[in-house]
Amino acid sequence: MGCCDSKEKEQDETEERTCTDVFWLILYILFWFLMVVIAAFSVVYGNPIRIINGYDSFGNTCGTKNNKPIENLTLSGLDTSDKPFLLFYDMKNLKESLKICVKECPSRTMTSIDEIYKYHLEGVDVCKYDFNYNSLTDKAIDKNVLLAPLGPCPVLPVYEGKPVLHRCIPKPIKEVTESILRNFYDLLNGWDTLEQILGDLYHTWKEILGLSVLALLISLLTITILHCLAHIISYFIMIGFAIASIGGTAYLWYTYFDIKHSLDKTEANEKYSMLLETVRNETAFWWYAIIATILTVVILLIVVFMRKQVDFLADLFKETSKCIMHLPGLFLQPLLTFIVLVVFFMFWIFVVLCLATASYPDTTAITDVRVDGQASYISTTPPTNHPLNSKLNRTRKLLSPFPELTTIEYIDASWVKSMWWVYFIGLVWTSEFIMACQQMVIAGSVAHWFYRHKYKNNDHVSYSICKLIKYHLGSVALGSLIITVFKIPRLILMYLHERFTRNKEKGSECAACALRGCICCFYCLEKFIRYLNHNAYTVIAIDGSNFCKAAGTAFEVLTSHALQVATINSLGDFILFLGKCFVTAVTGCVGLAIFRRNKELTFYAAPTLLVCIFAFFVAHCVLSLYEMVLDTVYLCMCQSGDAPDGIQMQNLGVTNNGNTQRQSTETEPMN
Repeated sequence: MGCCDSKEKEQDETEERTCTDVFWLILYILFWFLMVVIAAFSVVYGNPIRIINGYDSFGNTCGTKNNKPIENLTLSGLDTSDKPFLLFYDMKNLKESLKICVKECPSRTMTSIDEIYKYHLEGVDVCKYDFNYNSLTDKAIDKNVLLAPLGPCPVLPVYEGKPVLHRCIPKPIKEVTESILRNFYDLLNGWDTLEQILGDLYHTWKEILGLSVLALLISLLTITILHCLAHIISYFIMIGFAIASIGGTAYLWYTYFDIKHSLDKTEANEKYSMLLETVRNETAFWWYAIIATILTVVILLIVVFMRKQVDFLADLFKETSKCIMHLPGLFLQPLLTFIVLVVFFMFWIFVVLCLATASYPDTTAITDVRVDGQASYISTTPPTNHPLNSKLNRTRKLLSPFPELTTIEYIDASWVKSMWWVYFIGLVWTSEFIMACQQMVIAGSVAHWFYRHKYKNNDHVSYSICKLIKYHLGSVALGSLIITVFKIPRLILMYLHERFTRNKEKGSECAACALRGCICCFYCLEKFIRYLNHNAYTVIAIDGSNFCKAAGTAFEVLTSHALQVATINSLGDFILFLGKCFVTAVTGCVGLAIFRRNKELTFYAAPTLLVCIFAFFVAHCVLSLYEMVLDTVYLCMCQSGDAPDGIQMQNLGVTNNGNTQRQSTETEPMN
């Protein structure tokens, strides 16, 4: 009987592979074409440096040499490579204040024009780029206009400042009012949080890349330990489970009795408030100890029941190690996957940074300034019958081109916002596609090694890569898309749950509970489909069927050996999961130690989290090698009903009768 009720083929018929799931490969190519088009637009309109350094009122990005002129404006397109910091002219009205790039933040507080002039003589300018500083000593010029929010010089007093996110903010001295500091606080915190995070990621991309390499090295060390100590590790985990459970339960009971003993010695009128908290602790630890005792009994029963299954798992680990020893080229596969993932992640981060700054310059022509003492505001139409009009006209003649000032503000392009979703989907789908390609190559290599007596070609890894590229990229695209379809809704629901939890609005408890249920369901579905895909790739590598037929065959085989599969997926996968957690924890701790010392970072939790995510991805790439080989060897044994090199099938839980023998006639290796 053929796979999934297909017609049985004659034994002497020569079977050749054909391309599988071509439609889904075409869909994946079209999706990447869309991503490339978006990347081109983002590179043209975006400038990641603008996030880091900020830009002045004339469109110049601070600390940049090659600023492009905007509409032939006089003060745009300047070389600001020696001016990396942004200075606001009016501390009380930051949103409407003029901004310029300066060499350094003010090193002292200036309260008069003479101090600004003296600061200029020291080589630091805080007035407009084309301002003639000799005008500061000209008594014919109205000083109120000189010190207006539109320049040419900042409003007094100019406070001593320090750079934060390359913006000059006043130091917390007595003269700085609370409202000014709050304005800066609101400005910096009103700056889009995502842009702050992306700015920190841009600053630390070299460290992130280096830590990803460290995660690769630690992962290879972990898989080497698994290769050499498979049998010992299996028993160590089982015994460790039992000891940790017994020890933890005993410690909880000890804590409970210690609290109870302390309460018995405490008099009722002594430290009543502390006594009340201690009573609550006693009750809590009593429940903890009871629950832990129940769990410990259950764990011990499971350990006793699965003792013989651990022998089976250890033997399977040994067979897996033997397969890896015969296929050293498999170790290059995680490295290749790592390189591809790093290249994709760097491309994705760069495009996202460009998307975050994909805005266009909008010009505003300021035609007049109204002055009232030390305060002033912008007017886009000339005032009439102003008492200071004649004095302003005289001042403007002396301060050309001040009579008409054009400022630049970058406006977010509305079409860019929708492109975030494309790249969010692309991140998940492409990551899953790369991982699926690794799984397919490993499955094909192991299956080719398992049926090596039927093939003349002994280069198993190269053979598998060629077959993947030539025939099965469509199946990989479909499998990774199915994972994406279930993963993205789960991520969105997790975000909504976080919002409900954070806001704690009335009625949100019910919604949060429903969201938790949905998240759990999507998670279970994702895990099930991921595991089914994992084994479907093995069937595709063996018989060359399309994805749906291969998934059906894999499901039938796995349900026929449910007990052994449960052991592999519980204890075996748990061991590998611990290895991934080990790699992630070590890399994350190293990254945190590095980022905490970097004073340029504002939110170093973001690059630390990204390092942990990348480390887990890298560890998953490497340790999934062992996991895929393990599952592939077992599935091949179930399919063929025999093991290579005289391995005892009874220990592996596979027999040559019944359902397994029927399976062996269904799936034969295909060229």
